[in-house]
Amino acid sequence: MSLPRQLFGHSTGKRLPYTAGSKGGKCKLCVVLILLILFQVARTQNVPYRLRNSVTSCLNVRTDHSTEARTIACITRGTPITVVGSVPFWHQISFGNNQLGWVAKKFIEPVEPPVDIDRTVIPADAFLTIHFVDVGQGDAIWIQTHDDGIDGNGIFEGYSIIIDGGPYSADASNPLLPYMENEGHHGADVEALIISHPHIDHFSGAETISRHFSVKHYYDPGYPSTIGSYTKFLSAMRGTPGVAGRAMMVHLGKAHFGTLNWGEEIEAEILYSWDGDPDNVLGTGNTEINNASIVLRIGYGAHTFLFMGDAEGKDRDDDPETARFVEKILLDTQPDRLKATVLKVGHHGSETSSSIPFIKAVDPEIVIVQSGRKSFSGTFLPDRSTLDRYCAHNPQVQIYRTDEGDEGAGHNAPSAVDQDHIVLRSNGTAPLTVKALQGGRTFIFRPCAN
Repeated sequence: MSLPRQLFGHSTGKRLPYTAGSKGGKCKLCVVLILLILFQVARTQNVPYRLRNSVTSCLNVRTDHSTEARTIACITRGTPITVVGSVPFWHQISFGNNQLGWVAKKFIEPVEPPVDIDRTVIPADAFLTIHFVDVGQGDAIWIQTHDDGIDGNGIFEGYSIIIDGGPYSADASNPLLPYMENEGHHGADVEALIISHPHIDHFSGAETISRHFSVKHYYDPGYPSTIGSYTKFLSAMRGTPGVAGRAMMVHLGKAHFGTLNWGEEIEAEILYSWDGDPDNVLGTGNTEINNASIVLRIGYGAHTFLFMGDAEGKDRDDDPETARFVEKILLDTQPDRLKATVLKVGHHGSETSSSIPFIKAVDPEIVIVQSGRKSFSGTFLPDRSTLDRYCAHNPQVQIYRTDEGDEGAGHNAPSAVDQDHIVLRSNGTAPLTVKALQGGRTFIFRPCAN
């Protein structure tokens, strides 16, 4: 069963995969039904559209939002089109004699300038969705903004933002690629691809994404890594003489980040990144590279999300009562911007992250740990001591991990990539919805107090 297709099923008559006689089949069906209720297609205003000039002949209309779905028509320029629904990368349209179908959203545009809407209120059904994808030992995050089906009005544009891509660069082994392509199509638009820092477990899988999706903005701290696969990837993003870059715009280094504009409803800002000063180093070796990480803050209504990359707060043997490195810089320079509903913990939950002053400042309700079963000289992340600090601060904190159950199942690094995905949804007001999986099945959260 494919997770994204579960999460974004819709009421157009599509039958979701289910084998009645399989072990746990009834449980799987219950999960699908629950998710089907929670994750409905975004219904939009009926807005007239037309084909973009990039469509030279006709545009395939499909029965479902999938390149594997049957083609039911190929519409030509001048065909009246009305957008009636949206999911990531696709619009559901009405065309012809009230026929319904799905087209890749990048190939159509509004006939008239976008209709203005009330920009002061986030509708109750306007969800920001954040996927923390299980890629083993590494980070891979897919952020989707709400799509109201009215392209170009500067709000609820249905953007996709990727932070890191995990350690696997080959199509066949990269878990993020099928997760996204199940809802996408080749060349689908990614508004922003962010590489937190140049370590293989963060940038390598993003190289795969850049080959299959169309990247508008690429962000990179610009740390001068000499890793061969990274320099090759960076060259591909920037372009080389005679070869266009994979990203339309490259923002290399803090001085070139500019303002993040992902829709008026999203407050996005980079709180920290390596500043380009070779004399301003935080640690040595891998510690220095970790502390080059981009730290991103996103606000959506009453909810705030903080993504730490691999930024650290101490050396492994330091007293956690004292913050160092990036965490100290944030505490000194951004003390009023750290409080967050959700914290993607730094450095996979290593003991080198999460100093006590930092935990107190962020005071998260939900902590996300992206980790796998990779041995670091006998140590596996996250460190229990790190998680204990969050529990000591707030025994009701919700901690979710992409290595959930991996140790007990005896997984090694490759087999630990087993769909321990975590998906958060926010409409900016109501409590966050969390769907966490362990081995592809619903994971029942157990608070620290238990």
